[in-house]
Amino acid sequence: WGPLQLWAKYIELLDTSPLKTRIVTGGVISAAGDIMSQTLDGVKLSVLDLKRLIVFSMWGAVGFTPFGFKWYNLIEATVPKDIPLRWLAKMAMDQSIFPAFMTTVTFMSLTILEGLLVGVGFTVDKGLFATGETFKGIGALFSEGVQRVKKTLVPTLVENYKVWPAAQVLNFSVVPLKFQVLFVNCVAVWWNFVLSMTQHH
Repeated sequence: WGPLQLWAKYIELLDTSPLKTRIVTGGVISAAGDIMSQTLDGVKLSVLDLKRLIVFSMWGAVGFTPFGFKWYNLIEATVPKDIPLRWLAKMAMDQSIFPAFMTTVTFMSLTILEGLLVGVGFTVDKGLFATGETFKGIGALFSEGVQRVKKTLVPTLVENYKVWPAAQVLNFSVVPLKFQVLFVNCVAVWWNFVLSMTQHH
């Protein structure tokens, strides 16, 4: 199978299994973002934190991607098709609602998920092992998530607005609807790096 055949198969899967295909794509791209984050942070591949990688990629797959899939369909259905500069209206709808909401949900969810697994470590060199850390309880994790959002939301949104409005103008003006989540996922290799670095510092 060459690149063209693989791309054709991917397009076919977007039509026959749209959500499942996007979930797998989102997981792979989120994993790439976290690997980039860890390696640029000085972590060698031989000691990569696989638990962190799995949590982050699973969030990208089953947390962000299904919501993004529904969200872009909602934008498509909500913004009238006959208005001038429709792509600009779609970008404005997206960027006025999605970034703050999704960033908050992401940091809250990752903080809670990582807290639930605090007693278990999983790295390339050690495999599975007990960390000795104790579970704080859901209430404490929720409070920790709230504090993380308070600390990181504004600087994360500043980074968001440096890139995403322009990316979404391109997305909504040029990219067909069925490829819009894929386009976002590709830009999100960089964005997932930002989120992962922010979550773990």
